[in-house]
Amino acid sequence: MPFDFGIDLGGTNTKIGLVDGAGKVRVRRVLATRAASGPAQALKRVAAVIDKLRKRRRVASVGIGIAGLVDHTAGIVRVPPNLPGWNGTPVKRTLEGFVGLPVYCANDANVVALGEWLYGAGRGCRHLLCVTLGTGVGGGIIADGRLLVGANDAAGEIGHAAIFADGLPCSCGHSGCVERYVGARYVEDRARKRVRAQMKRLKDHKNQTSLFPGMKAEGPSLMLEFAKGDASGITMREIGRAARAGDRLAMTLVEEVGDYLGTALANAVELLDPERIVIGGGVSGIGPPLLKAVRKSVFRRTQSLPGRKLDIVFSELGINAGIVGASRLRQLAVSS
Repeated sequence: MPFDFGIDLGGTNTKIGLVDGAGKVRVRRVLATRAASGPAQALKRVAAVIDKLRKRRRVASVGIGIAGLVDHTAGIVRVPPNLPGWNGTPVKRTLEGFVGLPVYCANDANVVALGEWLYGAGRGCRHLLCVTLGTGVGGGIIADGRLLVGANDAAGEIGHAAIFADGLPCSCGHSGCVERYVGARYVEDRARKRVRAQMKRLKDHKNQTSLFPGMKAEGPSLMLEFAKGDASGITMREIGRAARAGDRLAMTLVEEVGDYLGTALANAVELLDPERIVIGGGVSGIGPPLLKAVRKSVFRRTQSLPGRKLDIVFSELGINAGIVGASRLRQLAVSS
């Protein structure tokens, strides 16, 4: 059985994997995308890795997942959010010219959904919603056993579903999008601001606790401790560690994130009626506190149907989900 290459092309890094017929990543490489230097250099370097790894191996295809709106048939990327200058790039035609193999293209969240459905946390489902939480928020939909891409190849863009009518401005140009509230950089920014506010409050009132016998002084958030005392160094890693340790400030933030995301997912549940929701991406690294908050929010906001089948779980494939899913685009094209 031949191998297939799966590629997860992001604004910072490009992950390349050689995947066998059982969906196992046999070899994996990571390149800096250098997105600002344009698509030609990035695709040439990807091709060089493919040429090196395919030696003495039978390879059937290359599949690639890219952030942004992707014409799945023509393999052209449109308005990619983290790939400046890539709008209109004919990725399929360009990469086929470099490697001489069939190339299949899709949105990055769609290939994650495909990977989880076939080999990960979505196995056995016919109706699945997969959500990726990172700098951006993406979604992929499996409807009645088929990847749903929509009339404009834009289905699943849950990150730009509005959860507030007059909310905060989003990078997409609209306001109130869920991505603006649960995207990694926005969550980290809120964490840093709240830790700084807490430190100022503790400094301003450090002597007042002595006036009230028995009053316990509030300590600084564990997020600050895990960031080695530098609030600007707080990332999703420190937020997750602190929340799992029961830190009150971190838990409050995580519960907010779970509630915001749960609002969007509840709307998706009412519209799509999935049997399972799979959550992946860097923000999901917060772990159980986030999953608990999301479940609470979703089930509070959806109709309580007798015997409703709905579970919400984390990704099983993790960082390999996009690679594995992209490697199966050839089979998807053959079966459609």
